[in-house]
Amino acid sequence: MFLYNNDFLPILLGLSYIFTNCREWLRCYTIMNTDHLYLSDVVVRAGGRHILRVDELRIAKGEFVGVIGTNGAGKTTLVRLCCGLIRPNRGIVRFHGKVLNRFCGWQKNNICRNIGYIPQAAEYNSDLPFTLREVVMMGRTGVKPLLARLNRQDRQHADYWLENLGLTDRADQTFRSLSGGEQQKALIARAMAAEPELLVLDEPGSNLDFNWKKQLAGILDRLYRQRQVTILMVSHETSLLPKSCARVLLLHQGSVIADGPTEKVLNSTALEDAYDCRVKVVDIDGQWYAVSREDKDERDRN
Repeated sequence: MFLYNNDFLPILLGLSYIFTNCREWLRCYTIMNTDHLYLSDVVVRAGGRHILRVDELRIAKGEFVGVIGTNGAGKTTLVRLCCGLIRPNRGIVRFHGKVLNRFCGWQKNNICRNIGYIPQAAEYNSDLPFTLREVVMMGRTGVKPLLARLNRQDRQHADYWLENLGLTDRADQTFRSLSGGEQQKALIARAMAAEPELLVLDEPGSNLDFNWKKQLAGILDRLYRQRQVTILMVSHETSLLPKSCARVLLLHQGSVIADGPTEKVLNSTALEDAYDCRVKVVDIDGQWYAVSREDKDERDRN
């Protein structure tokens, strides 16, 4: 008689609803608390066409993820999306449990201050004679209250990263007088001075010679091992991916066509399909070097 008592029917229906949906609630809770960065059903359009489509992407805290792909594959769009610099036309981008595309203004800034972003080219006015130390200290402004002045502690923090990246003897030089490699190291120091939880780099090795690229890969590898910061890095050159980069995303025509361990993705047929040529990948001292061999048509004829 208890089961058929109308007084208990709402309770039974409520319990049924809870048990039916608890698995989905648990899944959402797990995503929010284990994934540092989470994209779902994301679409970005420009010029009347899709330039990026991501069904689902999860990056856990402390991961080092490389992003590779041909020109126009959507790599820069992806990292700008993850930094909250652009909004998707559809879908969600969640960082640290908060949906970035639902916030704007100071609310988004409060979230994004935990993201260090290094773009392809330094956005710097060469007519302004900032010293290297001053450029690095700019990274501290993001963690300070509005209109708060930088103090001795901020200077010490900047000096720590100057020393960590071997730039102490250049601290009083103007930023524009530095070499390309030194400027790139300075931008990394500026980003790290903000104590980010996520470090995003977009083609950090562009316009650098092979020696500086090797140095940069070593710096990022050491930085990751020391700080265990989550890193998302775009690179045209696989050799720039440090040893600690254990996962690679391969983008092609705005979609992620491969996602997995670095060695597996770099030796997959998807890489040859994306670049439309045969690819020989060689591991030299823990760094991956990819060489084009012949186009796919010639391979198929053989």
